[in-house]
Amino acid sequence: MKRLLLALMLVAGAAQASPWAEGNDRQFRQDIEMLKAARIIRGPINAWPLPWAQIDNGIAFNEGVALPPHLAAALARVKAHSDMAQRRTVYEFKAAGTTDPQLVRDFGGGARENADVSVRASHDVGPLYLSYGVGYRNGQRGKDFHLEPTYAAVQIGNWALYGGYVEEWFGPGHDGALLFSNSARPFPKVGIKRLSPDPIGLPVLKWLGPIRLDVFAGVLTEKRDFDNTGIIGIRVAFEPVHGLEIGLNRALQLCGRGRPCGAKTIGKALIGFGNADNTGTPSEPGNQLAGFDISFTRNIGNVTTQIYAEAEAEDEDNVIIEQFARLAGIALSGPLGKKGASWNANVEVTDTLGSQLFGGRKYPGSVYNNFIYVDGFTYKREPIGYSLDGDTRTIAVSGAVNDTRNRRWYASLRDIDLYRSNLGGIPPGNQPRNRLTRNRETIQVATAGVEWPSQFGDVRVEGRLQNDGPDTPGTSKLTPAIEIAFRSRF
Repeated sequence: MKRLLLALMLVAGAAQASPWAEGNDRQFRQDIEMLKAARIIRGPINAWPLPWAQIDNGIAFNEGVALPPHLAAALARVKAHSDMAQRRTVYEFKAAGTTDPQLVRDFGGGARENADVSVRASHDVGPLYLSYGVGYRNGQRGKDFHLEPTYAAVQIGNWALYGGYVEEWFGPGHDGALLFSNSARPFPKVGIKRLSPDPIGLPVLKWLGPIRLDVFAGVLTEKRDFDNTGIIGIRVAFEPVHGLEIGLNRALQLCGRGRPCGAKTIGKALIGFGNADNTGTPSEPGNQLAGFDISFTRNIGNVTTQIYAEAEAEDEDNVIIEQFARLAGIALSGPLGKKGASWNANVEVTDTLGSQLFGGRKYPGSVYNNFIYVDGFTYKREPIGYSLDGDTRTIAVSGAVNDTRNRRWYASLRDIDLYRSNLGGIPPGNQPRNRLTRNRETIQVATAGVEWPSQFGDVRVEGRLQNDGPDTPGTSKLTPAIEIAFRSRF
């Protein structure tokens, strides 16, 4: 990977400092969605990291344009992030501590263990962007120290080629994503991203409107059924009509020690039709998930409205897929008063018990599991897709207020039916269908918190109250938790 990046530096042009805005910032995402509905930012926005080229084009085009106060405030916040990203050198310190890590990891992320600390530096070195650092989490699987803030990216025209630990989020969900999310720790990968989603002026393709492409290949660096299993992720997103985003997604789990991993194997997995895959024998190239997401974002009066859905399926005979995990929701945001404050509300339903797309027959244990890769679609024992793994239904209701001092006050309620296909534990000899629990549990979680910017950095304080937990059959214990986090960049 190092040789490839060095070679590309010789042909790459000048690059902006940071290639993209990373995820895990709820307020930033809400601002992007409001600006998208107002036609200030154009093109698909449902995959993160989100390229700065796409964001900055909207900022530059609307420089000096009069906007309603809440949109002007959102644009100012986004521009402040952009200005920081343009610096040639940025240092970052993050620290979070919690009495009990959260059960559900939404877009905002949070502490993965009781203590979660990292430091990093990023540099613009000509055409090369470098981010490097180290982090510490007490008690995580593997070593407590990690290098997850570390990656390198090279910009070549309208493309960024990268390698390292980059966290991906595919899809429009706010409380979760079905294929790639922040649930598991980022694994090392190399990939390519299209930066500005300009339409492609070729027959048929030009009808698709703005297009983004994200492709990566990574390695699950751990001891598992087949050590160092490979993961390939592909997403094509386009916007044929303003506000209507369609994403086509694929994930391939293949290779690993003891498994075939040549060009023929990868080719069969990519084609995935007929006898090339789904043979029901160990000669299959690997585990596959594929699906789509769709969202429609527009302003209704002064309220930004986003309606969205995602469906990701396990493979099935030939081209017919019907073992779907599904997610759907609606997000609303708008002004609060006339001085720049805003509000946000979201309802989202997720169901990872495999079924036909519009309901009907169920396929317990299908989603995220595979008869070859029995450790499942996981990394470090955590789901790579939805954070509560398969065979689970979650209803999440959330809301937030961003005041005129850019403080964000938020709250949510979740009703969780965890491992709902299991009524009495795992029969002996069967592989688990859900890796968080061996028993069905119904859990309610209430969350409230504040994100408070200051001249020294951003502080987040969050309280949670949970009335049950995984693997507690026959008992229900009310468990409070508090999380405090700090982030500073300079």
